[in-house]
Amino acid sequence: MESLFAAQGFHARVKPLWYLVWATLSQTGMSFVQQGIIVMGFLFALKYHLDFVEIGLVTTSMSLGVMVSMIFMGILADRLGPRRLLFAGAVVMAGLAALLTQVRGFHTLLGMFFLLGVSLAAVPMAGTKAVFTAFQNRSRGTPMGIRQTGVPLGAALAAVILPILAVRGGLNAVYALFAAELWIVGWIFAAVIEPVKKSAAAKPRPATKVSRALWRPAVVSVLMVAGQYFLITFTLEYLHRFRHFTLTEAGAALALAQVGGGLGRVLFGLYSDRSGANRARTISRIALLAVVMVGIIVFLPAHVGFGWICVIWFFTGMGAIGWNALSLTWAAETVPPDQAGFAMGFVGTVVFLGSAFFPPILGAVIDATHHFRPAWIILAGILAAAGMMAWYASTHALAAKPEKG
Repeated sequence: MESLFAAQGFHARVKPLWYLVWATLSQTGMSFVQQGIIVMGFLFALKYHLDFVEIGLVTTSMSLGVMVSMIFMGILADRLGPRRLLFAGAVVMAGLAALLTQVRGFHTLLGMFFLLGVSLAAVPMAGTKAVFTAFQNRSRGTPMGIRQTGVPLGAALAAVILPILAVRGGLNAVYALFAAELWIVGWIFAAVIEPVKKSAAAKPRPATKVSRALWRPAVVSVLMVAGQYFLITFTLEYLHRFRHFTLTEAGAALALAQVGGGLGRVLFGLYSDRSGANRARTISRIALLAVVMVGIIVFLPAHVGFGWICVIWFFTGMGAIGWNALSLTWAAETVPPDQAGFAMGFVGTVVFLGSAFFPPILGAVIDATHHFRPAWIILAGILAAAGMMAWYASTHALAAKPEKG
């Protein structure tokens, strides 16, 4: 751990610890918006009289926007460098968030969420490329995991802050907060990233096709994301309307799930680094934890104390959310360093593809059955399939090997 955070040979304008702080806050700011919109699904449901499928479409609109631009943003990160991409991206994101204050109709709102999602993809692609590059020749699983804690941290903050802010100040207050924080944290992190040094002798070789090795982390990731977005999209509805906890209690449980996921990203990254950097095998064990916890939820009795709900949601979040950083690291380590942005963009794209279609599909199951249990059971099956595929990948030649370039 000391060598990981040693300043000597570190490629950035600040020391490694501070670099990770700003990288994490940048990702937190993006997640606060992207997953915050999902957390507020119940508010949109009240305002626009939505059913569960339409609540899922709120998730889909933002996720589709991120999905369609992620590979492109990854290529830009490879070609322009993460610093330039993030400087420009922060301005565009803040502008689009501010424009949300002028939107009135639900369908127009979905369109704006899509456009905002397109711009938000600059943050994960610039951030992952920046951290992956800055920590070259070091164990990358841990710093990538630390940066990725910004995703559940942003969602946890959104679960606690946004419902209160929206109720007291209205949605326009939420959109104004989005615009301000996206611009501020984006520019701060961009300022500490080392500019790309162009060399005629070492020109980047952007990827032009998807490596066969990338399909395994991609397929595992698209299945694993079902658990992450089911928790985010439906926890408030499930705990408040089905189990009759207050919105404050439901929000606290969701926040604990995000805390568990964030802690998992760091611990699983550290474990993966110290156990031979077999990312796929670690992900298979994370998937097993998620399956066990979802199974516990399926068989919960009708009356459960809130303390037990907190414990269950914490560990469910650890399994359902704690895998993401390792999947991006797994993908980046399967290609040459100058194509890492493309690789992470490709896997990120399929992750958001899963986040776009799983919530409406599982929401349709809830609508059709008038119960959450069938949806939880289906989710357990999806996560089990992801775990088996990750285990298979870990035992074959295409399983990721640490790349030190």
